[in-house]
Amino acid sequence: MNKNEMISALNNGRAEFLEIINEISAEQMELPGVVDSWSVKDILVHLTRWEAEIIKLMWQTGKGIQPTTAHFDQFSLDEINERWYQESRNRPLNIVMSDFLAVRNQTIRRVNDFSLEELTDPDRYAWLNGKTLWNWIAGDSIEHEAEHGVQIEAWLAREGLST
Repeated sequence: MNKNEMISALNNGRAEFLEIINEISAEQMELPGVVDSWSVKDILVHLTRWEAEIIKLMWQTGKGIQPTTAHFDQFSLDEINERWYQESRNRPLNIVMSDFLAVRNQTIRRVNDFSLEELTDPDRYAWLNGKTLWNWIAGDSIEHEAEHGVQIEAWLAREGLST
């Protein structure tokens, strides 16, 4: 995969996710129960926070700094997700959506800062444990959105809200 294909994958993944949530009303976005007690809005915050961590990881990596992102935190993923949920659950939907849309632009900007070799060499960064930087980026953006997109679609069908 070359960098143009990576950028296309980021754009296409986002477009596919937006297609899933596009017809959901503001009121429906805040209904709990999509994933446990989380609403679509809560999932958007969750996706944004993890993608922001990847942006931070890329920035630190580009500066030659050992990453200090949530990926390397002493807390479990569940604890991190719960903390972020509690911090953000009262954020207005318009701000959540604005942040969600903006974070992908930053991800693409950071991806463009790296060479193809830096993105795809599994031995380049010891802290990646044999994975490529691109694997990490795709995992916390494209793949993460796809995972939650399936959950949202299932919720829409379960609630009779699918269009």
